[in-house]
Amino acid sequence: MNTVLIAGASGVVGRAALETFAAAPGWRAIGLSRRTPDTESGEHVAVDLTDADACARIVCAFPETTHVVYTALYEKPGLIPGWREHDQMQTNLTMLRNFLEPLQEAARELCHISVLQGTKAYGAHVRPMRVPGKEREPRVEHDNFYWLQEDWLKAQRAGAAWTYTIWRPPVILGHAVAAPMNLIPVIGAYASLAKATGETPGWPGGPGVPMDAVDADLLARAMLWATDADAAANQTFNVSNGDVLVWENLWPAVARHFGIPPGEPAPRSVAGYLAGHADRWRELAEANHLAVADLHALLGDSPIYADVIWNTAGKAPPPSTLLSTIKLRQAGFDECLDSEDVILNWLRRLQNMNILPH
Repeated sequence: MNTVLIAGASGVVGRAALETFAAAPGWRAIGLSRRTPDTESGEHVAVDLTDADACARIVCAFPETTHVVYTALYEKPGLIPGWREHDQMQTNLTMLRNFLEPLQEAARELCHISVLQGTKAYGAHVRPMRVPGKEREPRVEHDNFYWLQEDWLKAQRAGAAWTYTIWRPPVILGHAVAAPMNLIPVIGAYASLAKATGETPGWPGGPGVPMDAVDADLLARAMLWATDADAAANQTFNVSNGDVLVWENLWPAVARHFGIPPGEPAPRSVAGYLAGHADRWRELAEANHLAVADLHALLGDSPIYADVIWNTAGKAPPPSTLLSTIKLRQAGFDECLDSEDVILNWLRRLQNMNILPH
């Protein structure tokens, strides 16, 4: 029996990993996070990774741990400014160390660690990146907690029996309550409010470019694959659905799903629109017996993220951030999905979970 500890289990990727590993034969999946994820899969233990003593007590209770999926993330309120702030970077490094330092001492059978990065590894948030982003390229030197974590992890790896895999997904499509970067409930809440108010809102984004995305469950399956794939040992992989999407072109399918006319493109701040309709959402949630009536409690800072990804304030298309996933395919993981299908599937799932109204 393998035992995996999943740090950050209440987030989009951590929640998906908890469900994926718990369903896999021969696995015991234990999620660690401050908040309890809204899933019945696996086990959960509450822990604050910024508390070193509490973290040590918790992880040392699982000396049988064989694998780690580390998806924990600290983001400041307001999201975007924190990406360049050094105290946020140091907090993310501290959380990883608080988790792994005692675990390495306690878990003598530890054999593999997955760690999450993202497109910011290619400097996409500070300057236009070279497209497509490839893992073999030299590190784009800029201040980033990814490098702090990666350098520390590689130093720990020296002389250890375990291996690691680093993952670089683009936009992640999935579900978690109050996640800071989760577009699915944002687009679902936006369309649901338009339907409830009788609006024909149109696509709110500005000029777009082809982008890539990854289904959270596909990413979790890639992490499961890496646990015993020799080709994944001590490697870094981009991972995506394998296609490209233009959000404006997907809007008609989303509008059809919710039974509203797609309208004409009408750029506006999604964060501003949703903040201004928080009371209307509460009414909608109460009328439909939804799980979360407080819109900010549901979405966190994801509407801010949506404004960036959808370029709602832009007058020109943003730089491309496409990634190459050839390395992962050649290593042996070749799953792919249609991103439009993924988005519609997640909207249906959130409706069935009473997160979004039908």
